[in-house]
Amino acid sequence: MQAGGAVGDIRLCGPEAAGELHRLTSAAFAGYGWLDPPSGALSETVDDVWQDLARNHGLLYRLDGRPVAGLRFERRPGQLYVHRVAVDPAFQRRGLGRALMHWVHEYCRRAGIAEVRVGVRSQLPGNRQFYEALGYEVIAEHSHPGHTRVTWYEMCFRP
Repeated sequence: MQAGGAVGDIRLCGPEAAGELHRLTSAAFAGYGWLDPPSGALSETVDDVWQDLARNHGLLYRLDGRPVAGLRFERRPGQLYVHRVAVDPAFQRRGLGRALMHWVHEYCRRAGIAEVRVGVRSQLPGNRQFYEALGYEVIAEHSHPGHTRVTWYEMCFRP
């Protein structure tokens, strides 16, 4: 896989990659401090990421050996739940997020997993458009605790 002429590699990762995924997530979500309610990604520690990866799974996208994008996912009955999709700001808008999600879709096809789900903040319409362009549909609207308005959408893709 290539992005901008560089050689890319997407691989599963575990707790050993907690520091790299934490750095990527922190950088990618840094501009979201204005969200109401705040993103939990902004308060995560390396240990939080380590614990998540010990229970679930992660992906790292490396370009020429450097980690530039990643995500985490959890297998649930009949589905895969993807969260914390993060691309280093210096590498955004180059198709890395799309490549990660295509990897996830192929993983589901091979594993016989019926659907992929993601949560998307209502305050981030560009993120919703990103997933819709990949074939995701809104299947539910939700509110965070203490909010009466819709604060996030649950979206689904069936590979």
